[in-house]
Amino acid sequence: MSIEELIQKLEGTLTTYREDQERSRRELSEVEVLVRQSTIEVEKLAQRELSVSNRVRDLEVNLERYSKDEIKNFYTTSQEVQMRLQIMRGQLEQIQSRRDMLRTQQGQIANVVGLLSDLLEAMQTGGFSAGAQNQNGIDTEAMIANIIQSQESERLRLSLQMHDGPAQSMSNLVLRAEICYRLIDHDLEQARSELNALKNAINTTLQDTRKLIFDLRPMTLDDLGLVPTVRRYTTQFSEKNKLEVNLMIQNLEQRLPNHYEVMIFRFIQEALNNVARHANANQVRVLLDGSGHTLQIIIEDDGQGFHVSDTLEHARARRCMGIANMRQQAEVLLRGEFGIESAINRGTRVAANIPLP
Repeated sequence: MSIEELIQKLEGTLTTYREDQERSRRELSEVEVLVRQSTIEVEKLAQRELSVSNRVRDLEVNLERYSKDEIKNFYTTSQEVQMRLQIMRGQLEQIQSRRDMLRTQQGQIANVVGLLSDLLEAMQTGGFSAGAQNQNGIDTEAMIANIIQSQESERLRLSLQMHDGPAQSMSNLVLRAEICYRLIDHDLEQARSELNALKNAINTTLQDTRKLIFDLRPMTLDDLGLVPTVRRYTTQFSEKNKLEVNLMIQNLEQRLPNHYEVMIFRFIQEALNNVARHANANQVRVLLDGSGHTLQIIIEDDGQGFHVSDTLEHARARRCMGIANMRQQAEVLLRGEFGIESAINRGTRVAANIPLP
């Protein structure tokens, strides 16, 4: 591929991401408005529910003052307000989850746009040449191709997760809501039962969406830092995949620059995902040691292992893609060293040494 063709491909990719960035920005703006409107509605309903509850308590204390019709109307109104409040709170939580996901997506797209812009500018000004190697001996054309391929693979993975997860669940929720709507006029007790089941289904979908958001970009990474995020992620990973994860973190009391924490977390995430997908392991050991001026990262499993050289020869293998991503993160983006050792029935050991800033 010539340098002109590579620049043209980069320009096309950058344009696509910028269009995605603008669409995401518009959608986020619309969702922000919905969040504000729904919040106001929930607050109004909460005030109304409090007022109705006070009237019901007064009714219960002074039953002799009210007729049967008034009592019936009070309780009916109370149930309607409570049900409406629960529905609106559920809707607000869904919208807030969507807003958080879009914010995460915005940050990721912005990072990609910035990276591609810098690469394109460097190539256009002569900072890179096709097929050339940088001072670390890394083929810059291959590096750019890997970055693009990694981003496209991630977009495909996320679209499949969204389709098979929240999108499918939301379709089922709409169908169940329609069933509830039709039952209200015919069988109120059955409608209440269906609404309770619908509430539970919404809560499950909300939790699944939050887990997806955490996988995309853990909020704790920005708020609390790398160590709490890794602790939480390994705990969830252990529960989800029924694997024993032994985590040891040493000499990492201070926060690292944001891009370091993001890349290190992604490195650990990719390594553990490879264990879950391929290793058939029972135990995983994760070590982070920040002694001296270097961060040592080790992820070691007791799984079935593989022939490293044979796997790396198959460039299209999914495992090989994961190894390429980790190597790129450690060597290119963090200017460190990367190594992997494995043998059949002897497990796998992935290691990286990252110079600390």
